[in-house]
Amino acid sequence: MARVKTQLRRYKSYNQVNHIESQMYDIRGLVISKDTHSCTLYDQELSLTPLEFSILWYLCDHKGRVVSSEELFEEVWGEKYLENSNNTVMAHIGRLREKLKEPAKHPKFIKTVWEWDIKLKSEKTLSKRLSRQLMQRMLITLIAYTFIGIAAYFVAVIVFGFFTWQQENPIYQLANWAQLRREWFMLLYFGGGYILIIRHYWTQPFRYFQELVDATKTVASHDDQLITLSPQLSELEGELNQIKMTALNNQRAAREAEQRKNDLVTYLAHDLKTPITSVIGYLTLLHDEQQISEEIRQRYLSIALDKSERLDDLINEFFEITRFNLSHISLEKKQINLSLMLDQLLYEFQPMLKEKRLECQLNVADGIMMRCDPDKLQRVFDNLLRNAVNYSFENSSIRITAKTGINNVLLTFENDGDTISKEKLSRIFEQFYRLDTSRSSGSGGAGLGLAIAKEIVELHGGTIRAFSENDIIRFDVSLPFRKVKMDGISGY
Repeated sequence: MARVKTQLRRYKSYNQVNHIESQMYDIRGLVISKDTHSCTLYDQELSLTPLEFSILWYLCDHKGRVVSSEELFEEVWGEKYLENSNNTVMAHIGRLREKLKEPAKHPKFIKTVWEWDIKLKSEKTLSKRLSRQLMQRMLITLIAYTFIGIAAYFVAVIVFGFFTWQQENPIYQLANWAQLRREWFMLLYFGGGYILIIRHYWTQPFRYFQELVDATKTVASHDDQLITLSPQLSELEGELNQIKMTALNNQRAAREAEQRKNDLVTYLAHDLKTPITSVIGYLTLLHDEQQISEEIRQRYLSIALDKSERLDDLINEFFEITRFNLSHISLEKKQINLSLMLDQLLYEFQPMLKEKRLECQLNVADGIMMRCDPDKLQRVFDNLLRNAVNYSFENSSIRITAKTGINNVLLTFENDGDTISKEKLSRIFEQFYRLDTSRSSGSGGAGLGLAIAKEIVELHGGTIRAFSENDIIRFDVSLPFRKVKMDGISGY
């Protein structure tokens, strides 16, 4: 029973979203976010289990400090530390290192101290680390060089003493000549050797600098070639590679966004022609045919009105694109009743729901008061519910729930519809991205709704995430929230 409670507690702590501000670490190319429970290494997504994520987050939260296996086990697993718990911890650390592609001898992120203590390497000034490393290596080289010279001299003397030499022997004469001038040879060996060794390590920083100069050319290039530096500059190598990959991704994303925008304008311009043609055609018929029946007249007027409304929607989309690119969204916060806002939203969508024979279930506590920009937040909820209506199966239901936590309110918009692929989910909040690749004009707008919704939610200090599996589509919106007592009403 205790183990079951522990597992439930761990699951709850993993899934509960009760933060106010975004929590994220960026350590030498390793980016870990507690908001989204995601982790990337040089912009590449890492697939971590909840336990591995919790371990890495705890180490990031205590970077630079040695964390014992006992502390890590009790904090992450939430259980009492036993004799074999260290093996469990080290096994998970090993798998985590594999996913981080850590070298065994010189780990970049996680360092094991005395086999049972773990430490996330803290960030120190690179120049100080290189200076200390060069000084240590130079001293070690000087000591080794000195020891080799002294040892070689005594070995030569001992070996030479094993033999009986004739005075006329050239080797004996050479050795005797060298012995009489040993002080000069020692000065030449140690003095010249020390000068060369010191010169080598003294010029090493200049060679590092030349590597960085060459690396900057690779950073500026538009290919996918990664930068390769000396092992001592591995951390800087990772940061430069991250800068390059980020720049390339940004350039690629900008090109794709511009292309999507151009395509969208082309599609919208083409779509404008259809309703205009219909409106002109039916109005021309009404103008030319004076003797048509009232029933046909009303039908023509109805079609012309529908096409005119569609034309108005398309023109609004053009204005939407202009506003999105030429202005920045700002907030005007007020105290509002979130429960009433959602009730009103549901009432306004009743005609659309009836048209597709959909049922909307609203599960929201009464009197949730919070401080936000009501117009902007209304736009977010309107877009989420509109998408749910457009992409729901007929005769299905849409579920809207709102739950208050300690520091947040979590709103969920869920509907039954075709499963969205992971690739499309990863791009669903991009500007001008639309799920309907056929560009049907009956549903779907400029592809800005979710992008603007994401910006509005983040401006409020919240997060928005999309999920889809087993023919269920769900959007989770988490907004900062603080409970206070106001005459029996929960509020911010």
